Amino acid sequence: MRCADEARPFYRRVIVSGIEQADLGDERYDAVVCADVLEHLPEPAATLHKLKRNAVPGALFIVSVPNVAHISIRLMLLAGRFPRMDKGILDRGHLHFFTRRTAGDMLEEAGLRVERTIPTPVPLEELLPADSFTCRVLMLAQAPLIGAAPGLFAYQWILLARKPLEP
Repeated sequence: MRCADEARPFYRRVIVSGIEQADLGDERYDAVVCADVLEHLPEPAATLHKLKRNAVPGALFIVSVPNVAHISIRLMLLAGRFPRMDKGILDRGHLHFFTRRTAGDMLEEAGLRVERTIPTPVPLEELLPADSFTCRVLMLAQAPLIGAAPGLFAYQWILLARKPLEP
C-alpha cells in the first residue's frame, strides 16, 4: 500500500488489486501496457478482453512476453531439462509460455489487431557489469543474431496492437 500512496499524487486513479479483480469503472484509456504480466495470469486473453472494454477505439496495447522458443530454452529441452527459475523465461510464476505466434494469437483472440512485433535481446546487464567490455561486446553480438533468426534469439517479444476502430 505504501507504493500506491506514493503514486497517488501523480495519477488520476491508483487501483490496488490484481487485474482480474480490478474494478476499472467507466474510465477510458488511449493506451494499455501489459509488461511482463500476461504470462502470470490464468486467463490472459480474458484479461485482455476486460482491458479492451475500457480502451477507446484505436487504443494502443503494448504487450511484452518472454520468448519460450529462445535458443537457451530449446537447448535445455534437447538435454531433457525444463528447470523453473526465480526469474527469466522459465520464471516459476509463469502459468503460460509464449512464442511469437502464440502471443499474437492471444492478442487476436482478444479482438486486438497486432501491428508490429519487436524482438528484444537477452538483458545481459542483469548478469554482467553493464559497463564491462564483455557485456558491451555480447550485447552488440546479439543484434545480428536477432536480425537473422528472431525466433531463436529474441529473449522477449514486444507486441504493439490496437483495438479496432469499429466493433
